[in-house]
Amino acid sequence: MQPNVRILILACSTTVMAQLGVTLYLPATPYIIYALGMSEAEGYNALLMYLSGAAFPLIFAGHLIRLFGRSAVLLGFCCIFFSGSFLSVWACDDKSFYLSRLMQGFGGGGAALLGRALLSEVFSGVHLARNLSLLSYSFVFALAAGQVASGLLVSFFRWEVVAVVMACGSVITAILMLPVRETLSALDIASQQRVGPPRYAAMVSHPSFYLPVILGGCGYGVFVVYQGVGVYVFDALLEWNGAQYGMFGVWLGGAYWLGALSVRCALRSVSLSALSMMASGVLLFAVSVFLLTTLKHLDRHFIFFAYLAVWYAQAMIYPCVASMAVKKYPGIEAMMLFSFLQQLVALLFATLASLLIAVGMHGVALLTLGLGVLGALVTVLLANNRSSQT
Repeated sequence: MQPNVRILILACSTTVMAQLGVTLYLPATPYIIYALGMSEAEGYNALLMYLSGAAFPLIFAGHLIRLFGRSAVLLGFCCIFFSGSFLSVWACDDKSFYLSRLMQGFGGGGAALLGRALLSEVFSGVHLARNLSLLSYSFVFALAAGQVASGLLVSFFRWEVVAVVMACGSVITAILMLPVRETLSALDIASQQRVGPPRYAAMVSHPSFYLPVILGGCGYGVFVVYQGVGVYVFDALLEWNGAQYGMFGVWLGGAYWLGALSVRCALRSVSLSALSMMASGVLLFAVSVFLLTTLKHLDRHFIFFAYLAVWYAQAMIYPCVASMAVKKYPGIEAMMLFSFLQQLVALLFATLASLLIAVGMHGVALLTLGLGVLGALVTVLLANNRSSQT
């Protein structure tokens, strides 16, 4: 097997591990808040703790990689994820559970971001976008299989079983890293031979970098907010329990898979900028339907279409904006900075959503509508910026 293919498999494994940290817990959330005496808002805040932990490693991950190498840093992330998962099993109150989720996010998010950064070192341009869309297939697996599995697990066992499953995922990722240690060492040597420190200031100040970051943050922000409030939305509108919402993960995974497949097929004849515009249009349509449904201007069953459209749009947005952002800046630093900033933008809006839950779902819907409009405006600016450079 070629080294690049093994790197792709490793990146897929880190993606599955990180996303299971979200989807495995979603159907289990009502059981968790009941067992630990938490409110719905506190249950949503546990997701924010995970996302905060996922964003934090990117502040210093580049420095750690230069000191210890990619293999050691990735193994460290797996160990932290493993430790956080078992701490979650023994959580007895909201504070210990928050700490466990923070550790899981730190380990899982750091591993996934490093996995995507590795792809940017061995692929570029359209090839990078196609492989990032292929990476989305593993994301689909984590979305569908994780949500369905969690719904079944909490129906037959205690919620702590999902944490044990997550711990096993970190072990699998660590094992998959072993065959590519030599390739990772070669990348370490190549990065050390580059002259000068990473040009973070130059990257952030360039429109070809920060515009994709904003668009990616808008798409991921809507995606995260919908994930966090999904179990409450479907309970309020359709009276679903955790297991029923877990089975809905099959449909969500199918929508995400179609989005990733659309990217791979469309890139043969359509530009990244045009694809981004199409995806932002779908996102704006989805958040509009969500708002109208929460205000009861549409039948409650339209919530299905809103969720499926968001998952489809996010699958299209991410590979496009990631490839555009790192096109002019080769190396691992650009992808890690992009991932960190996108996570930070999404975390900001997810935090705002947590404050709006007390107002009602229409408040959350207005926030996501604003994100959809912002994403559409940024897409237009991005298209104009690219046309002015050609």
